[in-house]
Formats: sequence, C-alpha cells, structure tokens
Amino acid sequence: MFDELENTLKEILHRLDEQQALLQVTLNSLTTSKAVANFLGISQRTIQLWVKQKKLQEGTHYYRDGKRLVFIPAGILELKNPYKGSSPLKEDIQKEKTPKKKTLNPVAKKILGDLKKVSNG
Repeated sequence: MFDELENTLKEILHRLDEQQALLQVTLNSLTTSKAVANFLGISQRTIQLWVKQKKLQEGTHYYRDGKRLVFIPAGILELKNPYKGSSPLKEDIQKEKTPKKKTLNPVAKKILGDLKKVSNG
C-alpha cells in the first residue's frame, strides 16, 4: 500500500518537474507583444493601448530597449495568475475575451423583421 503511494508521489513529482520546465520555456518566450497578446488572449492593439494608458507599468510589465518594448515574463504571468489577488487588468482581459453583442442597423433590422413575417405568414 505504501509502495503504491510512494510511486504515485514520485510520478506526481516527475510530472510537476515537467510542467515547471514547460512553464520556464513559455516564460522565456513572453518577451514580445505578439507572444504576450497570444498568452493573455487579447490583441496586440490592446497591448499598445495599455502601454499608452500606463495600465502596463514600465519596470514591472515591460522595459524599453531603445524604441523596442521588451516584456517581463514574471510581470505578464502575474496578470493572468488567478491566485495573485485582483488586478484591474484582469477585468479588462475578461472584457476583451467576451464576445461583443452585434447590433443591427435599424433599417436592416426592419428588413429582416419583414422577411420573417413573409416567411412565417
């Protein structure tokens, strides 16, 4: 019984080591705006706006290498980590991911409504 438990724990530790290695590789690639946008599930334009609006803080989330922005993986990871408290950006990320409701032009709405009446009637 204890041998099974010990083997299970060893397997869990092995998988945890694999996950840590994978996370390290992922973190090392989170230095460009494209990689950060993909990781957070938002657009590159949103990243640009957040930098301009100072929602992403220089020194915490990114630094400048000449004119180029280089993102700090630990700061970016913190934005997505659900266990690190609340962040106003977490709410922004959720809003960005939520599909926006499409509204129709009033004229198109009337035409479509008339088409439904004709097909039902």
